[in-house]
Amino acid sequence: MDITEILQTAVHSNNYWKHSDFSSVTEALSSHYSTDIEMETEKIAILNLGNKTIGYICLNHPLIFIENQYTLQVKNVLHSFHDIGYIVVDTLNNQCLSVNHEVYHKYFNWIENLNTFSAEEFYFYNVT
Repeated sequence: MDITEILQTAVHSNNYWKHSDFSSVTEALSSHYSTDIEMETEKIAILNLGNKTIGYICLNHPLIFIENQYTLQVKNVLHSFHDIGYIVVDTLNNQCLSVNHEVYHKYFNWIENLNTFSAEEFYFYNVT
């Protein structure tokens, strides 16, 4: 799945995401899920349901990587946030994602293979 358009839309959409909406999103999700992020050092929050990681939320851009089976529930909780780009995957470690190299490198950290990578790899390479 080519995520170039989703990334472009996310990085150009919401100027208040990092300073306001990110916190509001994590707060809205807190009634059903837990999030884990070190705000001073990390750029991506881990979204958990119990002990299972089900997604990742970017701090700098309105972008959420989410496992397919949890998408509807998360979108329902976040229905009032209209600028979020959702990248829906079967599993976080499924290497089904690709992106345009030039677009990716403008906004995100180096990743080994942009032709086939997973949400988990995106998290690993961009978390700090």
